[in-house]
Amino acid sequence: MVKLLIHLTLDKMSRVSVEWRSGSTANYKLYCKKYPNIKLTLDEWRNIIYSYNEAYKEHILETGNREKLPYGLGDISITKKKRKKIVSHEGVEHINLPIDWKRTKEKGKVIYNFNYHTEGFFFGWFWFKKTARFKHASLWYFKPMRVTSRLLKHYLTIDNKYQHLYKEWNNQTQ
Repeated sequence: MVKLLIHLTLDKMSRVSVEWRSGSTANYKLYCKKYPNIKLTLDEWRNIIYSYNEAYKEHILETGNREKLPYGLGDISITKKKRKKIVSHEGVEHINLPIDWKRTKEKGKVIYNFNYHTEGFFFGWFWFKKTARFKHASLWYFKPMRVTSRLLKHYLTIDNKYQHLYKEWNNQTQ
């Protein structure tokens, strides 16, 4: 899912989310208008779109490669990052670890998740905006569907090879 950030007024910036779905009926109608010779039903067309997207996602999860998106949308990959345990903000130190809510409720006090099973790294999908070839790419951000993020977690828990397969991307490698 891709969302756009829009300026509503000059003095104050507000966020308005605009969703775009590859398998929408509107996109199917555009496809039919552009390619009138190819006769596909909406269900057949959606099956093709979703199958391709699924295969693309599986390829990135299996290889950990940085892959190009079509139409100059940039590159996408999975990144890993080591979280700083303590962060200083305006002279005050804060604990920057995720809270394990299940164990916190059981114990009655805040329990932090140190991600020992992944050696302290956390993982996520990463879109390389600097490789995108369209205007105002900085206004857009990539947010994968929940199913896609859960699948990444599944890959990390079934086999330790995946946490070593994914690279640590930073601003210099974009």
